[in-house]
Amino acid sequence: MSRTVYWVSPLLGSWDVRRGESVVSHHERKRDAVRAAAKLARADRPSVLRIQRRDGSIESRRLYGNDPLPLPG
Repeated sequence: MSRTVYWVSPLLGSWDVRRGESVVSHHERKRDAVRAAAKLARADRPSVLRIQRRDGSIESRRLYGNDPLPLPG
């Protein structure tokens, strides 16, 4: 069983929530995007949420559910 990957990514002064390559929602504030993405990831276990900084680097990642696959690093 593979995990679903959700991203919170910056886009031109606002924030997108993506599932794979698809944009699921768009938010003006990062905290709203993180809340929306966390809700989706919790409902779609096993999943991982990766949150980016404004510069595109990874700020944090959160695992949801019993994930059979270890994360690298």
